[in-house]
Amino acid sequence: MTRRPAGLALALAALLSACAARQPAAPATVPAAATAPAASAAAAAPAVPEPDRSRPPEKGPVPELRVPEQRHFTLANGLKVRLVEYHRLPIVAVSLVLDAGGARDPAGRPGLASFTASMVTEGTKTRSATRLSDEAGFIGASIHASAGVDSASVGGATLAKHLPKFLELFADVTTNPTFPKADFERVQDERLVTLLQQRDQPQAVASRAFAPVFWGAHPYGHYLLGTEEAVKATTRRDLAAFHERYWRPGGAELVVVGDVSEAELVPLVQRTLGAWKPGPSVKPLRAAPAAAPKRTVLLEKADAPQAFLLLGMPGLRRSSDEFPAASVAFQILGGGMSSRLFRNLREDKGYTYGVYARGDSRRLAGASFVIGSVKAEVTGAAVKELFSELDRLRTQPVSDAELEDAKNALVLGLPADFATAGGIAHRLAELAIYGLPDDYWNRYADLVRRVTAEDVRRFAASRLDPARLTLVLVGSPQAVKPQLAELPVGPIEVRAAPSAAAAGAR
Repeated sequence: MTRRPAGLALALAALLSACAARQPAAPATVPAAATAPAASAAAAAPAVPEPDRSRPPEKGPVPELRVPEQRHFTLANGLKVRLVEYHRLPIVAVSLVLDAGGARDPAGRPGLASFTASMVTEGTKTRSATRLSDEAGFIGASIHASAGVDSASVGGATLAKHLPKFLELFADVTTNPTFPKADFERVQDERLVTLLQQRDQPQAVASRAFAPVFWGAHPYGHYLLGTEEAVKATTRRDLAAFHERYWRPGGAELVVVGDVSEAELVPLVQRTLGAWKPGPSVKPLRAAPAAAPKRTVLLEKADAPQAFLLLGMPGLRRSSDEFPAASVAFQILGGGMSSRLFRNLREDKGYTYGVYARGDSRRLAGASFVIGSVKAEVTGAAVKELFSELDRLRTQPVSDAELEDAKNALVLGLPADFATAGGIAHRLAELAIYGLPDDYWNRYADLVRRVTAEDVRRFAASRLDPARLTLVLVGSPQAVKPQLAELPVGPIEVRAAPSAAAAGAR
């Protein structure tokens, strides 16, 4: 690098200082005659009124949802296929739903459905997990699998031009998993670690305790992820047997949404998933209500500054005609910042950062929940206010303003769920799982709009029943239990809730 002479550097510095010290030149004076026409034009222009900032702007037109036509066909092996042609982008989204959810877990193996689904992408008869990932990544595709309570699913998306290769990989994952030993042990350890970590998460602790108490001897009467003991006892043979029994084309439906026609899709599906061998029919699970005992379980979390509350009452099946009214009721009660529970317990009383109400509507039955954390020293007062809000919703009509706000919250955001191929596939898979009609989502906004204040009150009176309330709390028994003594919460059982640290020490 060439070094500049010192004299040159000093000269440059002096020049820069002089430039910086100079004042900017005064702007040129514009003759008055030149500004006169502009001033006259400004005076002649009509005045624009200032917006009224004392109230929010008027709402625009309500977006209308219209799901494209669904076409159905069935393969020779019994696999149902549902197609929506969606040509906005050269993308295809695929979702396969199977009657292989947690409700199918055998006795003594809670969590087996979830464990099985998590393993199907870990290797097949012809591809290792690494090769599956590489081949999917090479075409810019994704494939994933999981299980909920009512169903298991395999999903993914790809560019339309790569659909043949994608369906080859998709079918391999679905029909040929081998549950390799090394991958099985890794996933088993991951699930155990997750369960141990959840021991220090109040919501997970409450959910694990709630399921067997509320549901009783019911297919839903266990935690979806299972227990540490069940995960440790699970073998690769258990996964293979569950997959062999429940992952069959006769109990599945394939949802395809994207840039593909029926004429193009049929031979591709027949060549890939058409080779999926059917198995013996599986007896359908029967709808049955929850046990819903009036009972309280207090799980010990010593010196906790807050108490986590989970109140559960009977709910609806997802296919119920009351579902829209229930959705409006939950939105009013605890659906967000403007809900009754928020205004009462957070804004007025200062007991909590947030308490929510929601429904968990499933295929066989449903539950109604109120959940949240409150300061430990006001647990009793908070539960009393919750009962008061439930009683008000059960006995008094909601206001017109509350009703309209709740309906808007449910309806106005719905079209966004259908803005992508993947979003459409997800929502249509819901129709397949719960046996809802093809035009359900096209009618849903209208069904919500028709809900009346009496519909809301009637649902609350029949379902949000404190006489069938199962309450699970996570907190300090010394601080919380005395506050419940005068409340109608049924018998109170105190249980120790071991921490993850204690479990790890053992």
